Amino acid sequence: MNSRLAASRGEVSVRLSGLTIIALLAGFLGGARPAAAQVTAADSAAVLVATAGDFEERGELDVARALYEEVVRRYPDTPGAALARARLEGLGAPAGAVPVGLGQGGAAQDRRGDTEFRVWSTLYGLWLGGVAVPMLADARSSESHGVGLLLGGPVGYLAGRVFSRSLSVGRSRTISWAGTWGTWQGVGWAHALNLGVDPDCEYCDPDDQEAFTAAVAGGLAGIATAALLARETSEGTAAATYLGSLWGTWFGLGGAVALDLDDDAMWASTLLVGNAGLIAGALAGSRFDLSSRRAHMISLGGLIGGFGGVGISLITKPDSDSGAFAIPLATSLAGLGLGALLTPEGDGAPEGASSAARAAPGSLSPALLNWSDGARLEVGLPLPFATTVLDPRRNGRRHTAWNVPLLRLRF
Repeated sequence: MNSRLAASRGEVSVRLSGLTIIALLAGFLGGARPAAAQVTAADSAAVLVATAGDFEERGELDVARALYEEVVRRYPDTPGAALARARLEGLGAPAGAVPVGLGQGGAAQDRRGDTEFRVWSTLYGLWLGGVAVPMLADARSSESHGVGLLLGGPVGYLAGRVFSRSLSVGRSRTISWAGTWGTWQGVGWAHALNLGVDPDCEYCDPDDQEAFTAAVAGGLAGIATAALLARETSEGTAAATYLGSLWGTWFGLGGAVALDLDDDAMWASTLLVGNAGLIAGALAGSRFDLSSRRAHMISLGGLIGGFGGVGISLITKPDSDSGAFAIPLATSLAGLGLGALLTPEGDGAPEGASSAARAAPGSLSPALLNWSDGARLEVGLPLPFATTVLDPRRNGRRHTAWNVPLLRLRF
């Protein structure tokens, strides 16, 4: 059992309980009321929300998040809980970050989508200017690629800066993944359809210009499509979308090898099943309101199952490639199913909340065994996390240590 983790979460619970008591006493004693008045759930929620607002204004965002979550957990049907949910949606910046701007009601805006999209657009500009465009122009000198790299990065950054100002995290990740996925699809279909290949050449690949033309066209088409369709995309839906596309690609490729398909059919299977996985992930993310954490936890289950299948294949040594791929295909599918069954439906914290907020009472952390309320015992998939600890062998300098939570107690 990770005793240090349990102790730290106990400290969070005790701290929050103390804040709750102080806030309730302040609300009860702070104003004149008739002697017979009773403190209702709505009154308690309102006092806690006001106290959380004070902490938020002073920049203590972790405490504010914990109090807002406490209101949502204890008083879910009160007006204060509705206000707490709204404030939680605005507190998406990581712990310790300085708010860049203020939204309606004074809540800090989440600028992660802005930053992430600028990073991706810069990288895409470098690829487009330094690699793709010179290849399309049939440039034969290194100077052309050098000029493209010099111009591509700044142009990509400026384009990202213009278009990312109002992007949420989910929409930013969806558009950037659509550009990457479209680029891959363009290259893949150029090979699957043998674009620009002499029909009499059985084993020839598309030439560079054909492949890069398809890649650029696919990338730009993906960006445009996602920008038009992904209006209100949550972080969970964005994560489920790109993870679904990766799993679909794996199942398409592995299935083609297991069925011993030829090269063209293998390309088509990989691309088509990958697109099916992307669509299925997007629908599952929006239909079941998946969080980003749960989507990754389900994927982690599939990853564990897939590598377990590889281990089985290495031990049993099947006689053919078909058998060698069939085993990890089956185990990865089983791992995804178990991941979906064992992970909780809600992780108790808003998207983008810090680890400290997720550890607050009422949240569901991914430990192996989760005990709460004195009667409930739930099984989950443990998610490793990194912490910094003092190392006496290094004169007290800090180093990173990885922890695996085995038991979570809420008290």
